[in-house]
Parts: sequence; C-alpha cells; structure tokens
Amino acid sequence: MKNNTLIIKWVLLCTAAGFSLCMARATLAGQAETMPAASNLKRYEDKLIGFSIEYDAKKLIRDPGLTGPFVFRRESVEGIPGIGITAGPYPVGTALTDTADLISNSLPRLAPGSIVHQVKNQQLITLGDGSTANYFEVDWNVGGSDLIAVFLAAQKDDRLIVFGAVDNRDGSMAYLTKMVKSLRIDVEVDMTALRARGYGKDGHFVRTDSPAFTLEYPKAFQNRSLQSNQIFRAGIPQGSPSMSIAISALPPGGDAHERFKVLAERYANALKYIGSDVKIISQNQIKKYPPFDAYQIQIAWRFRTQFTLATIVHIIEKENQAIVLAGHTIYGIDELTDIFQTINLNP
Repeated sequence: MKNNTLIIKWVLLCTAAGFSLCMARATLAGQAETMPAASNLKRYEDKLIGFSIEYDAKKLIRDPGLTGPFVFRRESVEGIPGIGITAGPYPVGTALTDTADLISNSLPRLAPGSIVHQVKNQQLITLGDGSTANYFEVDWNVGGSDLIAVFLAAQKDDRLIVFGAVDNRDGSMAYLTKMVKSLRIDVEVDMTALRARGYGKDGHFVRTDSPAFTLEYPKAFQNRSLQSNQIFRAGIPQGSPSMSIAISALPPGGDAHERFKVLAERYANALKYIGSDVKIISQNQIKKYPPFDAYQIQIAWRFRTQFTLATIVHIIEKENQAIVLAGHTIYGIDELTDIFQTINLNP
C-alpha cells in the first residue's frame, strides 16, 4: 500500500451540543498492527480528572502535545496509530448511549469533506473498575483515505471522558480496542493539585499555585472544555456571555506597556483562527488592580460569520506572570468587567 499524508481532525472537544475536532498530523503507514504485548503496556494516571489508561508504549512513543481539550495524547512516529483522551462537562440531559451520535455526527462538520461510512458495534460495556461506558467503532474516510476509529465515552461526576484511537483501514481494530477498554475512572481526584492549578465550581474559582488568586463568577455559568493554556472556562448555556482564565508568560524585554501590548495583540490575532473581521477597539494600561500592573484590550469580531461579539481582556501581572481574564458577549462588557474585578490577588 502506497504511503499517503493527510491532516486528521479527530480530537473530541466536548460542548453542550457535542464535540468538535482539533488537528493532528498523520502519515498512513499501511501496516497491520498486532495486539500490544502486556510487557509493552504502560499505565498513565491522571489525578486531576480521576482516570487511568494503558497504552502501547513501545509503538506509541511520540507526544504531539496537548491542544484544545486533550488531557493525554500519544501516536507512532509515522503519526498513526494514535490515541487521545479528552474531558469536558457532561452534556446535560444526554444519555450515555447518545454520545456515539454526538461524536460521529461532528466528524464531517469539523473535518470538511470527510465521510463517516458507518458507526458500528455500539454497546454499553463494563470497565475494569465496574463503571459503565459507551463503546463504538467508526469507519471514516478523510481526504480519500479510509480510517478506522474506536471510541469509549464514560461519565465521571459532571465530566464526560472520551478515549479515542485511530488507525488506517489495514490496521487492527482489536489493537485499538484493547487500549481504549483499559480506561478506568475510579482514580481518586487530588483536590489539592486541582486547586493548585485552578478550580472553579458554584461561582467560586481558586488557584493556589503562583500566581495565586480567587475570583467570583455567576453561579449560572457552566464549566466548559479548556482550550490552549486556559485553566478555567465557563459561560451560560445559551453561549453568551462567557469567560476564561489563562496563565501566560510575559514577553521578555521592553517596558511594562510594551510587554502587555504584545501579549494583548497575540490574543487578538488568535481570534482570527476562529472568526473574522477582528478589530481592536481600544487598548491601554489600567489601574483597576492596585498595586498590580494591568492592561485592557477590547475587541470586536465575528464568530463564524454568524454574529458580532465583543471581547474584553484584562491582563494582570503578578509574580512575573500574566493572569489573562477574557470575556465574550453580545451584550455590554460591563457585566464581564464586574466579574473580573471580583478577583482577590492576595488570598
């Protein structure tokens, strides 16, 4: 089989309506995979979310990095086979069996031109820890190349954890299945570590690592899947308003104004990847968080050409790092800046 190169957009981004896809570059090797030997299996445990898996550490040696809602990824040197795990808020009112439709229906929308030939072998299975999960397989064509994919969706508290594995059509479904069925969700969450990174629930956010702070937000906001370097993201179910918190390194050199300006304009430029007509309305240093230096940028832009959003970003310097508070709304920005100013920078 001749080698082919394609871009696979297959990462699961959990939203209230379903999942979206991030990019992972893959080269189809055209080689059948055998079952991973027990000696090749390596255990990965996540105590921030509370799950563990086993994967073929001999074959899946490349770490492509975390993007979007990924909490763990591994792939072969050639690109596939590959695995990825995502975690996000569980869609309210959704039965576990419905998650197969949510995931498979998103693939053609987020990987334009791709075709899901069929979803097969869907079944509720019992994991090794006694939990129930939804297992299903997908025959999928991307860029004219046929792929096979296996997904396992499980609910833990208010989170939906999805473990996915993908290979070319000549690969072994059993090879992928063995890995995804190793998922366990009985790992105890380390709340100390969770609060250290940043944790929000019921209108109260806390971070204990440097830079430490707390913030209050509306209890009507529901948690959303994290993107990029965000440590918190939430909004009302209807979509607007919403907000996020990220921790970033300040650009080196220059005075405080120039360093803030560079970081703020990077944020504005990033919006061009998901929207259009991005316009910076204003940007300037502000004195709303004394004695900490801060900067504000206001942006108007169109999201997927559907409607115009106002985005307000406050960047606060603390302990040589930047706390980035960002909010999006179709209404007035005052409701967002009111949330930002509940921040306690000396908890």
